[in-house]
Amino acid sequence: MPHSPVSEEKLVGFPARCVSLRQKLRVSKPELAHWLGVGRGYVNVMEKGRQAPSWPVFQLIEKLEAAANLKQLAMHMPQPDSTSPSTELAGLPPSAIEALDRLAQSEAAAAPAPAPAPAPASPPQAPSAEKPVLREKTAFALRVAALRAKMGVTRPKLAQRLGVSRQYVTKIENGAHASLPVIKLIEKLEAEVLNEATDTTAAPLHEAPPAAQAVTPPAQPAAVQEAPAAPAPQPLHHSIPAAPVSGMPRICALPVLTIPAARDLTAPGLAAFSATEHFAFSVTDPDAFAMRLAGDAMLPQHHDGELAVLYPNSVPHTGNRVIARLSDSLGGDVLFRIYSTTDHGHSIVLSSLNPLYPPVTLTPDEIVWIYPVATTIRQMMQ
Repeated sequence: MPHSPVSEEKLVGFPARCVSLRQKLRVSKPELAHWLGVGRGYVNVMEKGRQAPSWPVFQLIEKLEAAANLKQLAMHMPQPDSTSPSTELAGLPPSAIEALDRLAQSEAAAAPAPAPAPAPASPPQAPSAEKPVLREKTAFALRVAALRAKMGVTRPKLAQRLGVSRQYVTKIENGAHASLPVIKLIEKLEAEVLNEATDTTAAPLHEAPPAAQAVTPPAQPAAVQEAPAAPAPQPLHHSIPAAPVSGMPRICALPVLTIPAARDLTAPGLAAFSATEHFAFSVTDPDAFAMRLAGDAMLPQHHDGELAVLYPNSVPHTGNRVIARLSDSLGGDVLFRIYSTTDHGHSIVLSSLNPLYPPVTLTPDEIVWIYPVATTIRQMMQ
């Protein structure tokens, strides 16, 4: 295998371990790649021994192996200790934990009961463990459908907000399991809708009494309606939320930066001075700007020349597309990657969709700035 931060002793027989782990978990290469946060091609080259895993990927594979072994050993123990498996499962994706639970349940149903006494207790445990999963998926599907109804948007519009396809939203509303980043985005949108609802219900409490409004001449209500219209945009400039809660979209000419210009950017407010072109777009971040992408690190979903709209006043979350400017000690490169964290949030992992680019683990001190990508626009005609 090529050089890797993992020691050569630990990499002995690693391709066979990857294949054995997938067979034990009964998952495909795309599913295992989803859990590890890499592309399917990355898993393929690891199993063939042509690519050594990065240290975070190697740790996740060891954790999956330990979790699978604990699930199998727990089937043969008369009184399994529930605290031990939960400690080993910490940090794994929910879909991986559910698959391990299903694996343990299927092996428990196929294995003969060791004694007649615990036999009647084990059958009711299998359906009771599966029913909460089914109820959770059904409840989440209803939540997504209700969220769409409250927002008054179609499935394609909601898919655009989540950064997924329309078919993916349809599958979720039909009961399919959603990924962890999508679940977090749905929860964030639910919070936004809830905050908007509370703002609208609390607004009449601060208005003038209805009797006073009815007595006023018809010329005065127009002035009363124009007064709050002026300070309405002000909260956008004073709040810096992870995602704009009640900010209304506005059309503005976004400054478009190139990769070399982004290397010299020290503050988002200076983007207009470094831009060579502008792009009209609807945004909610007052400091939003755009960048023209270059390179093949995010193929096949993102292509060279695509425009990425950045929200500097938002905080990136796991699964977000981000653009980060590295420190001068690392060359000052500007990377377009997928954001995640490790080491309890003390390290930042920037992953690529292209398996030729391994994940990069950085400390916050090694990043000058990092902004989430709100959306990307592909120019179909030149």
